[in-house]
Formats: sequence, structure tokens, C-alpha cells
Amino acid sequence: MATSAQLKREILAGQWDEALCTLYGTEPAVLARQRQRYAAALEQFELYYGPGRQVHVYSAPGRAELGGNHTDHQHGYGLAAAVTLDLVAVASPSDDGFIRVKSRGFNKLDVIDLSEVEPQQGESTHSASLIRGIAEGFQAQGKTVGGFDAYTASDVLRGSGLSSSAAFEMGMAAILNGEYGCGLTAPELAKICQYAENTYFGKPSGLLDQLTSAVGGVIFADFADPKKPRIEKIHTAGLLPADMTLCVTDTRDSHSELTGEFAAIRNEMESVAACLGGKVLGQVKEQEFWTALPRLRRACGDRAVLRTVHYFEENARTLAQRDALVAGDFAAFARLVEKSGHSSFECCQNVYCASSPKHQGLSAALAISQSILAGTGGAWRMQGGGFAGTIQAFVPDALVKRYCAAMEALFGPGCCYLLSLREQGAVRVM
Repeated sequence: MATSAQLKREILAGQWDEALCTLYGTEPAVLARQRQRYAAALEQFELYYGPGRQVHVYSAPGRAELGGNHTDHQHGYGLAAAVTLDLVAVASPSDDGFIRVKSRGFNKLDVIDLSEVEPQQGESTHSASLIRGIAEGFQAQGKTVGGFDAYTASDVLRGSGLSSSAAFEMGMAAILNGEYGCGLTAPELAKICQYAENTYFGKPSGLLDQLTSAVGGVIFADFADPKKPRIEKIHTAGLLPADMTLCVTDTRDSHSELTGEFAAIRNEMESVAACLGGKVLGQVKEQEFWTALPRLRRACGDRAVLRTVHYFEENARTLAQRDALVAGDFAAFARLVEKSGHSSFECCQNVYCASSPKHQGLSAALAISQSILAGTGGAWRMQGGGFAGTIQAFVPDALVKRYCAAMEALFGPGCCYLLSLREQGAVRVM
């Protein structure tokens, strides 16, 4: 281990360029920015915790959902890709039984007493609850962990659908796994993070976000057995055409306060499953659903039925997307992306909140995307939990400038991000 000051000097001198290029690519401007970003994080660590500490630096990526919108929590399929926007964490172990985390952009310091393992009153929906739950998850696996001090700097947009929460969770899990030699696998870490988010944070999320941040690359997951999901990693090399760019637009309406809306999707899908003798839709035969449609409309309501239609069609579509990527057929993949977006709008109904119809940033972004990209070979869709946040688009390079200008005219400068896929999951960088 090196001290924070020593590591900063080495980074700025280019001694860690190979590690940074592995994560972010070799473009000189990107590399220069990451050098400065890591150096600034080390400076901030010293500011909060003092100089002379020996440290490691960890990185956990955000993710772009490629298919399987709201299917994972129903034991269906999921398809997602790790992206180069990530959380960087500078960490040093401590021996006092406390975890302290300061995150860029947040005024408070999270302080977690590891002797208090149960969820604490008033802590749910705050980052401290995630840290506490992750530490408890390690202990439940029979692992001995201790405290650490950390500073985090995240480029993953908060409340945007790129899963800033999963990146944060995986950053914390990677620190505990690395600093205390726990030896847990990436899927095991992902499950601990999901447990913390479900039980301590209070958000009924599936596992796909955490798996993608943990494993990296493009992940196809079959959640038929959620305790042992079948995971296939599709390597990113050559996956997108050389003349196609993944653009993510932040509509700048956060979905971080919309847990109730997300929970309603899951609850309504499961109300239909219950009427058909299952706990989740993955335990129900599709033909039984279509046969029982009149009864289900009366018992569960039309929105629950439409969301179930979305589940069955999206699940089949996700498998077809996986097959198209493996076959190298981007044109087929792109058409499926469009269909997924339409299904989220028409059936899952998670593109805007019915209670706030005047605010439809995602709808506007999707409409502009269609006007620019229709017939070009590109594709567009809402991504993530929905209701607010981001959309994604696969944009031909000849149209990137026009596309970004149109989005910035709607949502302001800097709203459009040009992303690359990332092969590595959560990792200790240095």
C-alpha cells in the first residue's frame, strides 16, 4: 500500500496510466481527466482523514439497462452493460470498529458503528443504511470485517437510471472484500448489496444492477432461481458497430424519491401472479394469463394486467436481444430496443407519473429521439426504473452532434453523455 500523497504523485506522473486505460480507454483527454479525478479524490481523502494514511483506490461502474425492464424482480431475464461512468473510492482500514464515508456532493459524513448491526431508526433511504446492511451481509456470510475510512467521487448520475446506488453499494462491498481479504465472488457481493438495499434501505430492487456493476461487461441473467441466478457475461469487444455511439440523456428530473412508484409495478405484477397461483410472474405460465384475462382485469385492474403483458413480452424480447448480440446482429438488437421502449411506455407505464402529467421529460426525450433517429439504424428507449431520469439511444456517429444539440436544447448543457461499455466490474484499481 502507498500513502495518499505518494499515490497522487505516481498518478500524475503517469505511473498508473495502464490501469486507468484498462477502465476508461486510451483517448488522451479522457486519460488526463481521470488522472486529475483520482488525484482530487486522494486530496479530499487527506482533507477529511489526515495525511500519511496508506490507501487503496476502488472503482465500481454504473450500468445501462439494455433489456429486461422490470423483469428481474419477477424471476425473468435481464440484460445490462457496465459503462465507463463509475464511482471511485479511496479507502484505508481502521481498527476502531467504525466505517466513515464522505461522498462528494453530500454535506454529511456517514458514520456507522459496526457493533449496531440492526437497521437503525430514521436511517432507511439514506446511504448509511446501505453501508450498515452491506457490513452485516458480510457477517451473515461468516466473514470478519472491520472499519474503514473512505472518500467517494461518483460520475454516475444520481437518480438517473444508471444505477448510482448499485455503484455505491459495490464500491463499499469491494472495499470490505479487499481490505479484509474475504474472498467473496462478484455474484456473492452483488447479493449482499441487494440484501442491503431491500432490507436496510427499503427499496424492493432486483439483482441485475448490482450484478452488472460487480461483474462488468454485458450481463445476461436468468433469475428463475433468484438465489442462484444463471449469469452469462458477453464480452464488450466489437459488440457495438464502430460507427455507433451509446448516448445517455439526463432529463434532470430525479427518480430518487419515487420508490412508491417502483414498488407499485412489482406489487401489481405480483397481484396478477397471486391470482394465478404464483408469487411472481416467472412462476406463472403465460398461456394461463391470457386465458384468465377477463377475470384478472376485474380482480387486479387494467394497469396490473398491462404491466403483466409487458413482463411476458419483455422477457421474450430480452432473450432475443441476447441472441442478437451473441450473433453480432446489431440491426436486430436495435429493433428490439425500440420495441422495449414502446412496451415500457404503453404497457408498463413507467415513463411518467400519472399523478404529475405536466412533467414528462422522458416522454419529450423519447419523442425527439424518434424524430432524429427513425430510419437511421439507431434505436432509443427509456432505461432503469423509470418515471424520471434518463433515456438511452444508439446514435450513428454522423448524427451525434445533432442529437446532443437537440437534447441540450431541451434539458440544458451537459445533459447528453457519450458512453463506452466497460469490461471490468467493481475492482481495486491501485
